[in-house]
Amino acid sequence: MSLQFVNEYGKKFPALVHQQSIVADGESTSVLFNHSLWRELGGDDIKPAQLVAQLDGEIPWPALAPLAQKYAGHQFGHFNPYLGDGRGLLLGEIKTPDGYYRDLHLKGSGPTPYGRGGDGRAVLRSSIREYLASEAFAALGIPTTRALLLTRTGGQIQREQLEPGAMLLRVASTHVRFGHFEHCYYRNLADTQLQLWDYVVERHWPSLKNSTRKQQFRQVMQSTAVMIALWQAYGFIHGVMNTDNMSLVGETFDFGPYAMFDRYLPDKIFNHTDQGGRYGFMQQPGIGRWNLQRLQVALSASMDVTEFTEVLDEYEPFIQQCYFNQMRQRLGLTSVERDQAKPLIASWLALLEQEQLDYNRSFVELEQLLQHPDKVNELALVAKDWLADYRAAVDEPDIKSMQAANPVVTLRTHLLTQVIIAAEQGDEAPLNQYLQALTTPFDRRHLDTHWAQPPAEEIEAGSLSCSS
Repeated sequence: MSLQFVNEYGKKFPALVHQQSIVADGESTSVLFNHSLWRELGGDDIKPAQLVAQLDGEIPWPALAPLAQKYAGHQFGHFNPYLGDGRGLLLGEIKTPDGYYRDLHLKGSGPTPYGRGGDGRAVLRSSIREYLASEAFAALGIPTTRALLLTRTGGQIQREQLEPGAMLLRVASTHVRFGHFEHCYYRNLADTQLQLWDYVVERHWPSLKNSTRKQQFRQVMQSTAVMIALWQAYGFIHGVMNTDNMSLVGETFDFGPYAMFDRYLPDKIFNHTDQGGRYGFMQQPGIGRWNLQRLQVALSASMDVTEFTEVLDEYEPFIQQCYFNQMRQRLGLTSVERDQAKPLIASWLALLEQEQLDYNRSFVELEQLLQHPDKVNELALVAKDWLADYRAAVDEPDIKSMQAANPVVTLRTHLLTQVIIAAEQGDEAPLNQYLQALTTPFDRRHLDTHWAQPPAEEIEAGSLSCSS
């Protein structure tokens, strides 16, 4: 098998791209390589070492057609027309052996005309964070971009301090963002905008090709809502939900200063750049709708969007239902009527917040208590009243559902920090071990391992910056 490149985007949308070659930053070495994803793409004929050499320019790769994309976006609520791929290139579009379309995108590939003076580089720290988050999300069933290859480059990159450089080869269904349509609106590119919309629909939702614009917009709305509902159910905080970070097809995109809860702190702001708390955990569902409203406005350049308001009115009940369905699985409530399940979910979250319990681990401890009522764990000591209400409402907890929905291993900031420090010092073993655990998150054999442990009590939940 060999990769089947189609590379139509740049030909169809020359106004939205700039042809740009990779500018390698010294010789690269492979840190992580996703063999199973590579096979899915049809890349078995190219070995990892060859792939690294091709990205460095040591071996020609004629199939590539690298492009920097132009887009705009609302950043922290304010429109910015001067955005685009500042450190990444769309290397090419692939049609997989199964008939799906996927983008190959390289981050840290050097400066582009859209970089606003940036160096165009990525650092090892943030690249590891994105690689691990992408693959952890894929294993959890949360829609996401994927990570194919992480390399360490020869360069040293200045951020808040001097850091080792990296490149990350990312795979996505599409790299078309809400911000692409905002750029077309801002630049009066109505024909380009409509063609771009149809391009994404035909490639990724072919059954909607002849549907109404309202039905197509509903698909975007629902894809966005499903993604955010799963973020909420698993305690994920994206941190930078700007419209240029929103994928049209609802894949988690551009992992930056993200976090997943250890102790349940729903009001904690994990991105210290977000001083106003615009993108806090509790704000994410509402920001999703706000971003969809910006998309609606942008699309008015090329289509009648009057009926899109009706679709946006469907957003809140739809995302609530998606969230409820996932939480019902996580708590083993699949046989319980909605009117009984909803207050149990609400009081469960109130308990976690009040007692400052570990968010994802508490679901696993609940599963253990339901299977072994005499077991003593942290949850058993503080949840007696809630457990009494639960047992009164639930005749038979759905343990299989809980085991399939409750991960033992999740993204934890203290563990990410540990493996990053080790990797920066040349020890990649912890990184590989954590990745293996994150990609098998429901395996109960991980429960007593290092990779399933919450941080020590004295470690406070910190915040992160957007620097990458």
